[in-house]
Amino acid sequence: MTTNAGEIREAISEDLEQIEQILFECKRHLEQKGIYQWNDQYPNRAYFLEKLKHGELFVIEYESEIAGSFVVDENAMPEWGQVKWQYEKGRYLLLHALFINPLIQGKGLGNRVLDFLEDMAVKGQYDGIRLDVFSKNENALKFYVKRGFKHRGDIVLPFKPVDNQVYACYEKILRTSSLHS
Repeated sequence: MTTNAGEIREAISEDLEQIEQILFECKRHLEQKGIYQWNDQYPNRAYFLEKLKHGELFVIEYESEIAGSFVVDENAMPEWGQVKWQYEKGRYLLLHALFINPLIQGKGLGNRVLDFLEDMAVKGQYDGIRLDVFSKNENALKFYVKRGFKHRGDIVLPFKPVDNQVYACYEKILRTSSLHS
């Protein structure tokens, strides 16, 4: 058996059940730590189906099994308009809903996802990558900073549970040539 730790591919409809199961485990794991970043409204099956339809839903595998999932698109939430990004103009890839099976976190899969995203952004001539992360998820906040992402501001997502609505917005600029013209 070959090991393909960190293999990333576009998700297919047959992956949805396993994606949802891993998300459930991640939610439970985070809630045990007092982190309530996801609810039944987001992410959910309808969200995954929509992203799947547009080729924006991805999975990462570990030892030939789906270990996590994430979404890549260019669609910023309206709330992101409040953030003081380094540059107002430019093309950005956006990372949404990244989650890795709690049983295999710490094996470099998050780093592999960001490597994949940076490669995708460079090849697609994007200026950088943007994302938001739940402000109470300390491990995720530290992870993105360690990877060179800069905190640009916070937003409030009113559809999230009370006391769990603040999300920190980060970006990593990959090229500036098109941003100065």
